[in-house]
Amino acid sequence: MITTLQRIFVIVVIFNSGTFGFAADEAISDVPVSNQSAAGDPSIPPLVKLWEAQAILNVQRDKVAHIVTDEDVLIVQSSGGIVTALNAETGREMWTAQVGRVDEVGMPASSNADVVMIVAGPTLYALDKFSGKELFSYRLPSQPSAGPVITEGSFFIPLSDESLVTCSLKTLRHLERYQKLPPGVSQAIAWRFVAGEIIRRAPVAGSSRVAFVTDPGNIFVVDIGGIQAGKTQFEFLMQSPTTTPLTLVNRDQEYLLAAAANNRLFCLDMNSNGKMQWTYPLGQRVTEPITVIGDDVYIVGDEGDFWGLGLESGLPLQTADDRAFALTDVRMLVSVTRKAVYVVDSAGRLVTVNRQTGNIVAQTMYADLSVPIRNSLTDRVYLSTTSGRVVCLKESGIDFPIYHQNPQRKPIMPEVAKPAATAAENEDVNTQQ
Repeated sequence: MITTLQRIFVIVVIFNSGTFGFAADEAISDVPVSNQSAAGDPSIPPLVKLWEAQAILNVQRDKVAHIVTDEDVLIVQSSGGIVTALNAETGREMWTAQVGRVDEVGMPASSNADVVMIVAGPTLYALDKFSGKELFSYRLPSQPSAGPVITEGSFFIPLSDESLVTCSLKTLRHLERYQKLPPGVSQAIAWRFVAGEIIRRAPVAGSSRVAFVTDPGNIFVVDIGGIQAGKTQFEFLMQSPTTTPLTLVNRDQEYLLAAAANNRLFCLDMNSNGKMQWTYPLGQRVTEPITVIGDDVYIVGDEGDFWGLGLESGLPLQTADDRAFALTDVRMLVSVTRKAVYVVDSAGRLVTVNRQTGNIVAQTMYADLSVPIRNSLTDRVYLSTTSGRVVCLKESGIDFPIYHQNPQRKPIMPEVAKPAATAAENEDVNTQQ
């Protein structure tokens, strides 16, 4: 039984550890470690705690509903509709806001470089990503059936009337400010594509096309702009529904990955007429999102198998000693660095895997951080509790995050001039010459 003194102690700890960073690498000394690999792997730096923060929510009645991260912010959404934005690299609380009515069902946030978009009930809310200021709210023409995807200038969202609609962010901001549409714009919706089938998964948007999948497993790829805006470029008809969200990979070309209920993974060329690059038999159902880091495709099966494929070839990844890269007893992929893959097993342990050899380096048990956060955008490792305590880990010695998917968003680091040589150093150089 928890005593009154213990309750007071817990409250004091939460307030004192709300949000703070560390100037130097700090070892994870307050977390018990179990089953540490005896051999270890000196080539992979140990994980250290970068920061710890507490999201704002009513712990007596609310819990964490969604946690979404991008390169800049980590968004924590509570079941009561409170949204907290934390700086992804420092853990500093940037802003907090009530989005929608209290206890209104909200969908996971979507973001671009400047805007965070959240659907709560039938209304879509757009907030400034760095201040939390509401830019506009827009009541959708019908109930959304999945969350939106946002680009730099537009957003796309499926509706329950079996259609996909798109709106311009600039148009809706003008409508919010002046209470009327801009001159020459007849309606807020730029275009609508009627699929005739329900869409239950968020679409993905590339440079010029948007793709979405319907309940029966039909993938539609539609032009975003130009004279063909809202027109179908191709359809890819699978024999069974998809079991994961679509994954879009932008490398030299844009690849579209889809896992089907018949245990097959398909890779399509997004900007062709539906050309299939390759297909791979999965052998088991896959419901975890497909993760692509560089040219490596990582897959987590529902039965606990974990393996990798080459993005261009669709063939199994090989380790340094010519074995197939594969593991068992994996529940979720959390993060990938240059040298390691971090996954969570069925016991809730964070498992460190050498990316080149496929060997398990360490298995670490975190006592109460039971909510791992999938991060395919950077190399940071995020863990959370259901009450909104978030911890960020990084590999020791790695000062700046690696941007896996959008390297153009990486801040430009200032050039530091080298210190001028002293008179003694110049004399030594002259002597050597």
